[in-house]
Amino acid sequence: MNVTRMDTNLWGHESFEYVGYDKEAETFSIFLLEGCCLSFTSVKEHVVFSFLLALDKERFILQKLIPFFPLEKSSGQLVNQAQ
Repeated sequence: MNVTRMDTNLWGHESFEYVGYDKEAETFSIFLLEGCCLSFTSVKEHVVFSFLLALDKERFILQKLIPFFPLEKSSGQLVNQAQ
């Protein structure tokens, strides 16, 4: 999984700092600052690109990801994955 840091100051969101995408597994993960991870499955690459371009990423999560993609919430440890 490729993990990317999303600067909270630059983008203006408050709930997460890292996102990751596994293209082969079509899994998009959002690592929340509270210490858990939201993993969405069956996410095509174009949806991830739309997320990256969205001005309001938290609204995108609520309106475009949660209603349409299977979601698993887990205690996401990012320390070993971040690059």
